[in-house]
Amino acid sequence: VYEIATALDQLRKQSIGALIVIERDNSLNDYIEKSKKLYADISSELLVSIFFPNNPLHDGGVIIQGDKITSAGAVFPTSDSLKISKRLGTRHRAALGISETGDSISLVVSEETGRLSIAMNGELNYNLTLDEVKMILLEELRPKQSLLMDYSEEEGESDESDN
Repeated sequence: VYEIATALDQLRKQSIGALIVIERDNSLNDYIEKSKKLYADISSELLVSIFFPNNPLHDGGVIIQGDKITSAGAVFPTSDSLKISKRLGTRHRAALGISETGDSISLVVSEETGRLSIAMNGELNYNLTLDEVKMILLEELRPKQSLLMDYSEEEGESDESDN
């Protein structure tokens, strides 16, 4: 989250457009197959350089799987939602579009305004502060507790009380 947030901050300050999609439970392999494969450690420097103007990978999106940047130049479906402002461009529409098809998290830096947005579950949260983005990412990427583990722990406790 730190590396991603640092990159977003640098991109925002320079008004460099970016689209970063973080895979969660639903696979993004179909999009990875059609993009430039990288498989690199997540670093703010790499993310900023990918989106730097005139870089051949600048126009597509970056896909992150786990702790790796797996591809760049990815093309995502754009949303047909009428709820999205006409002022927002292709990056925002693609961020919303991919969030409508699965459970990924899409981060957008607006090239025109430098504003930050997050799309999740078919909803676009626009004009967020860097701190809001960090908090959302930390919350959404926090490991989920296993219900099976919770159940077996509770069952173990009840076994002890029966003895």
